[in-house]
Amino acid sequence: MDRRVGVVTGAGGNIGRATAELLGREGFGVLCVDSNQATVDATVAAIRAAGGLAEGFAADVTDEAQVYAYAAKCNELWGCANFFFNNAGVEGAKAPLASYPTDAWDKVIAVNLRGVFLGLKAMLPLLRHADAARVVNTASVAGIIGTPMLAAYGASKHAVVGLTMTAAIEFAPMDIAVNAICPGPVESDMMRRIEEGVAPGAAAAAHDQYEQNIPATRYAKLEEVAELAVYLLTKSPMYMTGQAVAIDGAMTAK
Repeated sequence: MDRRVGVVTGAGGNIGRATAELLGREGFGVLCVDSNQATVDATVAAIRAAGGLAEGFAADVTDEAQVYAYAAKCNELWGCANFFFNNAGVEGAKAPLASYPTDAWDKVIAVNLRGVFLGLKAMLPLLRHADAARVVNTASVAGIIGTPMLAAYGASKHAVVGLTMTAAIEFAPMDIAVNAICPGPVESDMMRRIEEGVAPGAAAAAHDQYEQNIPATRYAKLEEVAELAVYLLTKSPMYMTGQAVAIDGAMTAK
């Protein structure tokens, strides 16, 4: 291969697709992974239409065999991975902690935490055989501050930050940098669902209320989050590892 290559999970979602497309435009080869074959195909098509190198793979990140299968596909394609965007995630139910559904809790923890854990395990052998490999786990400002009505999401993202720090320590001797991105509210399908979930029938008002809590007075743009992810995946100093990097319009600076 004459280019650097890697894997993006959750590549059919807004942040995953924006990041995969930017990687493709910048000349990187991307294996796009998502649970939905149609969204995988759409992301791959967009990257190829822009002249980039992309392949697709449908996998459930909560299933260990399927996680190891996407890692095996990357190995089959390229023999190593220079980067891994461990991004797949769901927001889950919107409800007070006391009435939060247990089955919804289990699903969120499975996708957002088990999926990240399995991805790190499965991709490590490929990353060890690359030069200056980098991993980015998608956490959230919900991994730094409290998130009323989103107990499972907040708990899972706090855990992702902790897992990122552990991986950074263990992977550092192998020249693998591991960081997390912590976006605040982003103009995305997920935030539309959250707004409607916390304020049924009044999503626009919820949007305005969220913006009032952001010093920058707006949500992040998808391309801004993608730019940070690509920087950490491909350009950041290797000595920068174990960090939870917020992109939140100064929410966590208050």
